[in-house]
Amino acid sequence: MNALGHRGFTLVELMVTLTILAILVTLGAPSYEQWIRNTRIRNASESIQNGLRSARNEAAQRNTNVRFELTTAAVADWAVCVLPAAATASTPCGGAVPIEQFSSKGGAGSVQIYGSKNVADLGTLKTAPLTAAVAAASGVTFNALGRPLGYGATSLLRIDATAAAAGSRRYVTTITAGGTVRMCDADPNLAFSATSPQGCQ
Repeated sequence: MNALGHRGFTLVELMVTLTILAILVTLGAPSYEQWIRNTRIRNASESIQNGLRSARNEAAQRNTNVRFELTTAAVADWAVCVLPAAATASTPCGGAVPIEQFSSKGGAGSVQIYGSKNVADLGTLKTAPLTAAVAAASGVTFNALGRPLGYGATSLLRIDATAAAAGSRRYVTTITAGGTVRMCDADPNLAFSATSPQGCQ
């Protein structure tokens, strides 16, 4: 049997391979971190969109007021609850009947949430990111017709999700006076059009 046919790697070949691998990992690490961060931002924004739609649907199905509420300041924790009959547009979920909850620790950690109750902010999606963090117990209450109560006064109309790190994506969720919920990508290179419906106008 020929022992020379079973030749392995030399030390030089192994060191060159490890050096190339280390260079590739070093070059790829920042892109991977940014991808993870942007994925968390999208997860947070999609969960908020789903929570808002769930609250609207529950309000119509139950024929009563249902509230979507951000439960922790500046992060993507939220709850959906059934409010008592005497509740107003700004009545918080505390003590109400809970329907659904979401914790940002699962796949939306380190995401910053900003919100607005101002109708004017709906028209500046791409050019003006929100800078005021959302306070705890901020939210929107949907009536039995699926429309937000206190529109332009006490209800959240726009929610931005982003991160502090440079290069982070920003997703914007808006609520119309009729209760329609829409999420768009505020990437300046992504215009809203027939071919790219996810971009902000």
